[in-house]
Amino acid sequence: MSDQEIELERVYTVPLSRAWITARHRRTRRAVNILREFAEHHMKSSEIKIDTELNEALWKRGITKPPRRITVKMEKDEDGVVTISLPKETKRKPEEVTPPALEQKAESPAPEKSSPVAKQAPATTSKAPVPAVAPAEEKPKESPAPKKAAAKTPAKKKAAKKSE
Repeated sequence: MSDQEIELERVYTVPLSRAWITARHRRTRRAVNILREFAEHHMKSSEIKIDTELNEALWKRGITKPPRRITVKMEKDEDGVVTISLPKETKRKPEEVTPPALEQKAESPAPEKSSPVAKQAPATTSKAPVPAVAPAEEKPKESPAPKKAAAKTPAKKKAAKKSE
């Protein structure tokens, strides 16, 4: 491909979720076919080559769990051959992006920050000091008398009344 001039180059996010409809033991094979069909449709060529890194990314989790979607770079050369590969420039995660100003702050120890919710000072309604309350003696709680079982039939109701 180095001797061929690139005619067209595009980056796509290909949805592979239709591969999950098929039987479990055919999903990744179906995902590869979906990728080929997508390339044929969008790049208008029937000659499709899949890069080995992309193929390994598709098969990374095995035959039963292909990715739901994948971002790829498609290049079409003068002969009409489309090469599908992973894009070299991937989006960075927010954790990886650190501007120079943040790097300097990270090096110096930062003071602890309070939570974003504003804390209020305890409100005092009177100016007089509040007297301390002496702890009350704890009395053991008495358990309530056990409840009698409810009588289900009229005969049992009468017997329950007589026993009281």
